[in-house]
Amino acid sequence: MISIRKKNPFTISLVILILLAILHFSGIIRPLENFFLYLSRPLAAKVFKTGSNLSDSYSNSQSKKDYFTEIDNLEKRIAELTNYQALYLESLDENKKLKDTLNFSQESGFNLLASSVVAGELIDSEGRDLIINRGEKDGIKNGLAVVDEQGILIGKVIEVKNNISRVCLSIGSDCDFAAAILNSNKTQGIVSGNLGLTVKMNYIPQSEEINKDDVVISSGLEGLIPRGLVIGRVNEVKKEDNDIWQEAIIESPVNFDNLTIVSVIIP
Repeated sequence: MISIRKKNPFTISLVILILLAILHFSGIIRPLENFFLYLSRPLAAKVFKTGSNLSDSYSNSQSKKDYFTEIDNLEKRIAELTNYQALYLESLDENKKLKDTLNFSQESGFNLLASSVVAGELIDSEGRDLIINRGEKDGIKNGLAVVDEQGILIGKVIEVKNNISRVCLSIGSDCDFAAAILNSNKTQGIVSGNLGLTVKMNYIPQSEEINKDDVVISSGLEGLIPRGLVIGRVNEVKKEDNDIWQEAIIESPVNFDNLTIVSVIIP
């Protein structure tokens, strides 16, 4: 006969499990089992629901985390692509300007020194200057004409340093040029900037016939600025019967806010 020691819990537990198994398979304790299952069913349902909710909550939390991570990655990618697009468009614009500059140089025969605009400096409410990356070491000197890629006169050099130069724009109030209007009399005069927006020619005799859309060019009377550079077209003629003089408002075709490549005409 097997002797069971009271102080051996493992043996006691094993005997109890064997007895419960015998009683379960014999069906003797089935009513009692069903009773306990009935009592534990609500608790089991709550435990299952709680576990299911925790699982769903974790799944939703993980999905949201993945979602926001994906959004962050996409935003970074969009920023990169936007930067690449800006660089590409800027490169296309500069290449076109350089190509147009080359064409103008070949057609006009002028010796052009292409330059990049490195800064724009506001002088006052009526004008601003440009800083270009060419200077004395490149043969630049005061008074040289500066044109855009189409050959339109946009200003002239007014200050030179070793590596950079300052250019006053034709629309600036302190920037003036000897000019001529291509009308029947080839009216000549001095043009200067007008409020930082247009150019004007003052003190034109009333006897001169000036019409809207007449082309205005450099007259060549300034030693370093050749004749024939387009300044703009007459947009308005201010003429009063009792005045001695009349005034022409000239509009340049240049977008002065988009000057990135300009050229200095070297004599």
